[in-house]
Amino acid sequence: MRYAHGEFIVTRCGDAVVTQAYGPWNKECVKSFANEYRFNAEALFGKEWCNIVCVTGESLLIPDAELQLRERTAAMHPLGLTHIAVVLSDSTAKATTKAQLKRTYKGLNVEFTFVELIENAVEWLVGHGFNIDLESISLHVAKVASK
Repeated sequence: MRYAHGEFIVTRCGDAVVTQAYGPWNKECVKSFANEYRFNAEALFGKEWCNIVCVTGESLLIPDAELQLRERTAAMHPLGLTHIAVVLSDSTAKATTKAQLKRTYKGLNVEFTFVELIENAVEWLVGHGFNIDLESISLHVAKVASK
């Protein structure tokens, strides 16, 4: 059995599932992430919700992990996922990460954007009608800072 490579912290913040991703990720990490993500997102199933994905370090996906993340994201759309904001400020591989995630999300009927700060992500999603719990965002950021 291969070990997961990559780390994450997942928090639900109102209509958003917020992920702090430390990469690079392999498919074992994507599988573990998908389980925790689903646990956090289940309360949102049946209505529209969104993602905020904050990437840190070498935020890359090996090819089989990229494919698996695409499949997992596609499975969330029928359950209500409609928007994803990716925060790139702490990525050391911004151009490659952006290219990978564009491939991952392309054609999934999920609107996505790339921003530099989590505040920009919140603003974009609020502008699309989502209720983002700012207190939970602050707690998530504090949890990430203490890692």
